[in-house]
Amino acid sequence: MNERIKYKLSKALSLFPDRQYCTLTFLLKNGRLPDLKNPVYFNDKLLFLKLNNHNPVMKKVVDKYEVRAYIKEKLGEEYLAPLIGVYSDPKEVDFEKLPNKFALKLASGSQYNIICQDKEKLDWEESANKLTKWLKLDPYMRTREWQYKGLPSRFVIEEYIEDSQGNTYDYKFWCFNGEPKLVQVDTDRFGEHKRSMFDINFNDKHLDVKIGHENIDKPIEKPKNYERMVEIASELSKGFPFVRVDLYNLDGKIYFGEMTFYPGNCNEKIEPIKYEKIIGDMLSI
Repeated sequence: MNERIKYKLSKALSLFPDRQYCTLTFLLKNGRLPDLKNPVYFNDKLLFLKLNNHNPVMKKVVDKYEVRAYIKEKLGEEYLAPLIGVYSDPKEVDFEKLPNKFALKLASGSQYNIICQDKEKLDWEESANKLTKWLKLDPYMRTREWQYKGLPSRFVIEEYIEDSQGNTYDYKFWCFNGEPKLVQVDTDRFGEHKRSMFDINFNDKHLDVKIGHENIDKPIEKPKNYERMVEIASELSKGFPFVRVDLYNLDGKIYFGEMTFYPGNCNEKIEPIKYEKIIGDMLSI
């Protein structure tokens, strides 16, 4: 589907109330209607929560600037990537003073990032134009995720973090009522993105399930302080029926990434579908 058609479809769907909008987008993405009366599949249960769970703490957690205070209080500042600044306009950024490597993230949204690994190769004017467009987007209207409604439009710049080999693996803990039960590992997110799912014990063999991307085709070592990562995920997920807690482990140093309540906006296919039922059984609503 080209961008023009996607834009027109998005504009047309924006006229619908939340429940109808989410039902239609679910149908388009999953190829089936959601069951919101007696849900058994994971995405159906997740959509039920999306439409009905309005925990005010979620607003603080999804804002990439506000969540820093939340993490500092819960865990400590040492788990945060160093902050360079928070801005509401690209004109506020002094590009010359930025380090050679940095990560720029829209505060209220997912996948709106500019990762700079070499400042000399970054076209800042182009990046600023992209940012200006992003800042005009309404994250709530794009996703109908209640927690984004009314959040300020701004972005953060953090120091770029990586291990001694230049790698940045994402460890994404799927937590159910405060209990981490699965861990998703993502590699090369800004290149040849691959993803595998493991049980919480991080057994050598990943689960035979595909979620949005091909499985990682090389061995993934269990981090030496993996148990501490599980403890952190458990602590941060308390009080939420479901949340995905994203962490990094760089040469033994653990960093917080983000917390996601509705992965793929409830529309990321889990294949084969038997695993969507298995994961759905883990979620009580």
